[in-house]
Amino acid sequence: MADISSERADKRKRLSAFINFFRRLLKEKPLGTVGGVITLILLFVGIFADFLAPYGMNETHIDDMLAAPSSKYLLGADNIGRDILTRVIYGARVSVIIGLAASSIATVLSLIIGMLSGYLGGKFDLLLQRFVDTGCVSPKSS
Repeated sequence: MADISSERADKRKRLSAFINFFRRLLKEKPLGTVGGVITLILLFVGIFADFLAPYGMNETHIDDMLAAPSSKYLLGADNIGRDILTRVIYGARVSVIIGLAASSIATVLSLIIGMLSGYLGGKFDLLLQRFVDTGCVSPKSS
């Protein structure tokens, strides 16, 4: 009996710590939290696009070409009768994959360059720092 109550107390404590973390995060970094929630929603939509989309990605309905938004097509239909909402949902999948791939590649390259710079040091580090300072490695908006 004592084991069951202690397990419940541990579970409540873990859940409480999890909730407290998100409350503190929302309080201290509200914009970052909102951005993270939007990113997670897009990731969810991209992963489950097959289940969320009301029609097939390339399914056409000739009778409904350029249909206005309605209960059948929430965002309307395009010039060949495809549901625009479905196209947007499947487009989220591609956008998330490209965004994550680009971020991952940039992170891996930055880690490799940073580790080489730190390990080799000396003139290589100085040259690499000047190269980074000029903006040749990291993209800067003009």
